[in-house]
Amino acid sequence: MNGLTSSVDKACQVIREAIRSGQYPGGSWIREVAVAERAEVSRTSVRQALNVLAAEGFVELHPNRGARVMDWSSENLLQVFDLRVMLEAYGCELAASHATEEDLSLLQTEADRFSALVAKKSRRNMAAIEESNNRFHRAILEASKNRHLASLLSAVVQVPMVSQTFARYDQAALERSAAHHQEIVHALRSRDPGLAQATMRAHILSGKQVIFAHQNG
Repeated sequence: MNGLTSSVDKACQVIREAIRSGQYPGGSWIREVAVAERAEVSRTSVRQALNVLAAEGFVELHPNRGARVMDWSSENLLQVFDLRVMLEAYGCELAASHATEEDLSLLQTEADRFSALVAKKSRRNMAAIEESNNRFHRAILEASKNRHLASLLSAVVQVPMVSQTFARYDQAALERSAAHHQEIVHALRSRDPGLAQATMRAHILSGKQVIFAHQNG
């Protein structure tokens, strides 16, 4: 890895963490100078980092104005959750019939990792929790053996949207999500497509309720 690539990665990490932590809320403009100083990199590296993050869906670029954090409003999030209910519940239903023992072992490992991360209340790492959650849901889609379904969902659910969703979870909601992950694995192990579909549906609707409560809080 050369020096420029390393500095770009460093700038990306600083900006991602600022978005996840809420320091850069949706709709806010990113100041290149501030990022360069914080990451201890050049403004050229920051500009390249912003191009990377725009491709990932974290920011939107505006010619002659700069970069602005993508704004996922509560209304947009609720609409995405409605699509997730249909797509992921169907994927989970397929996985109950097509998942291999290796798939199930991987899912159990990830569900256990998610539970352990959530249990660390005083040292909770939201970035690690988000990443574990993303791996768990991706693994279910892979276990469904329907690659078209995975492509459809990736077009709907972007990492920044998940980040802004988790920012609204309190400890009780995180623990409920961890319990759901365990229940989903149990449903898949039972090879019951109907139970698997219903369990995933309940899990995603629970997340939707968190967004709805935040919107009306």
